[in-house]
Amino acid sequence: MPAVSVIIPNYNHGAFLHQRIESVLSQTFQDIEIILLDDHSTDNSREIIEAYRGNPKMAHIVFNDSNSGSPFKQWRKGLELSRGKYVWIAESDDWAFPDFLKTLYNSITQSPDVGICFSGSNWIDDMGETGKDLSLYHESFCINGRDEVRKSLVKYCSIQNVSAALINKSIALKHIRRSLPFRSAGDWLLYTNILMEANLQFVGKKLNNFRWYHDNTSNKAATSGLSITEGLKVLAVSDAYKIKFSRNEMDDIFRYWLQKPGQYRFPKNIYYKGLTYISLSFFYIKCLAVKK
Repeated sequence: MPAVSVIIPNYNHGAFLHQRIESVLSQTFQDIEIILLDDHSTDNSREIIEAYRGNPKMAHIVFNDSNSGSPFKQWRKGLELSRGKYVWIAESDDWAFPDFLKTLYNSITQSPDVGICFSGSNWIDDMGETGKDLSLYHESFCINGRDEVRKSLVKYCSIQNVSAALINKSIALKHIRRSLPFRSAGDWLLYTNILMEANLQFVGKKLNNFRWYHDNTSNKAATSGLSITEGLKVLAVSDAYKIKFSRNEMDDIFRYWLQKPGQYRFPKNIYYKGLTYISLSFFYIKCLAVKK
């Protein structure tokens, strides 16, 4: 049985796919299997993927007959096919340095209560050039998962790139189904629910390269406002309500979400206001029920 299952979900990233796969195969940690999933790409992805058929590390190569419409459906498929205790969801437009997996595996296996271990990232463009560093964390730490949810994940997704993370497979499998309706924030929901029952570890080395500065899903979600509307839904449906927030903490959460559109030049229209109050009210009611 492999220690780590590497899931590579791809859709139309033929321009980056060879570099991604090679960066996985060249890892110094080699107790892995690779699950390569293509979501009915219309570019040259299939040709690139077929060149790796027969590689001993390739456990599964799956081509969808039609596009699934959700990256998180591909995540679930990969999780269900995986045999490792840990999974690395290696997005097809990102790439990692050779010691990425060894470093994270050594860290997570020393702390059995950790559900997610992630590293720092370089924020790069189509050509691999590093842009402005938008990282939230720089120094290594390990934190109680619920404390991370309390201070960060009820407001924003503090694990900024899944390619930078090594995740406990069994806990992820338990929660991935709830991410399927999401277009962008399904990762945020998954992290929140995992960390309600496990701890978070961060390795303060830039071992991952996150292709943010191009037309990717995360960038589109931030600029379109989808990260805001889906973020509210994450708050409403996640397990975060099980934390016993103080009145001051609840007030702070409300204030944060009510002013959030201004940070992204997202209009405070009737739809947003209605969604905000409905989501916050639903979250508040569930929190009160737990306190009782």
